[in-house]
Amino acid sequence: MAVLMVPMSLVRVPMLPDSLVAGLLLIAALAQTLLLGDLLAGHAWWGSTVPSWICLHVLSSLVATVCAARLMRVGRQAGGFLALLFGFNVLMPVAGPMAGFAALAFGAKQSRLRKRVPDHWIVTRRAELPFTTPQGRQVTRIDSRGFEEHLMYSSDNDDLYRKVLSAANIPASLSVSTFKTAMRHTDERIRLTAYNMLDRKVTELNRQIQQLERQVADGNSRQMSNTWLQIASNYWELLTLEKDEPVARKQLLSKAADAAIQAIVAMPINRNAHFLLGRVSLLQGDMRRANVAFQKARALGMPADKVMPYLAEAAFMRHDFKQVRSLLQQLDPAIRAYPPLSHVSEYWS
Repeated sequence: MAVLMVPMSLVRVPMLPDSLVAGLLLIAALAQTLLLGDLLAGHAWWGSTVPSWICLHVLSSLVATVCAARLMRVGRQAGGFLALLFGFNVLMPVAGPMAGFAALAFGAKQSRLRKRVPDHWIVTRRAELPFTTPQGRQVTRIDSRGFEEHLMYSSDNDDLYRKVLSAANIPASLSVSTFKTAMRHTDERIRLTAYNMLDRKVTELNRQIQQLERQVADGNSRQMSNTWLQIASNYWELLTLEKDEPVARKQLLSKAADAAIQAIVAMPINRNAHFLLGRVSLLQGDMRRANVAFQKARALGMPADKVMPYLAEAAFMRHDFKQVRSLLQQLDPAIRAYPPLSHVSEYWS
């Protein structure tokens, strides 16, 4: 039993050839087979004492553990793994030295191969950002220019190309002027990318309109109204892409107005539909319908700060300048101070 008290980390494995070590492993397994068979047969050829049988079994298990660790190139520092391997050999005679070694060797090989595959998900702790620029790093100035100014004045074409690609995720009403500026760039890659992005936005909006028109008859009045409103909004967004084409502009305004009217017919209290109809009517030149639509949206709860500037624009188109001044004065002072409305309100104050 004294063998059990030897720490596994202190076992010194002699530098023997692998073939000789494998042979010792087979001998240890054969010894355990004979011991196990003799135990099952009910007689002991080694001296008929149980302590002797245990000592021989432990000794063969220790030899098998050392040989298996040598073949798997396990260092003496891996005490936990050596103890696990020794436990297999002791508790599973015959199967422990051979099957345990084969299973552990196969698992170790597969784990090494798996480490060569890059991890797609890596969980790291949250990095603590410094409050100041790290020592030795040059302090850079923040470029406050807009995207269109970058397109006109920047000489880094690779950076501009990446920015044009990222602008694909910006709504068309905000990105169309940027794409049209990029289409005039000297770099062919930037020009073609901007053209492709605009064409893709037009295709996607038309696809959404066709899909919404197929499902417009489904649902209750609120759902129908919201579907028509979404169709009108898509036509309005298409208008920002085709505003330089007179024929397309006229057709899109007409379709947007018709869709907004259908939304109002389905649910007359849809204030967003009234508001969109008013904006479309402004561009069509129908000031009377625009004024009625904005007034209705205001009565249904649309914020005054959102409706009043458009009512003032409709009044200006009707040459009702007194009404323009009155409407602008009803706006909140903070809203009037915000450009570009600040210049208009200052002129009419």
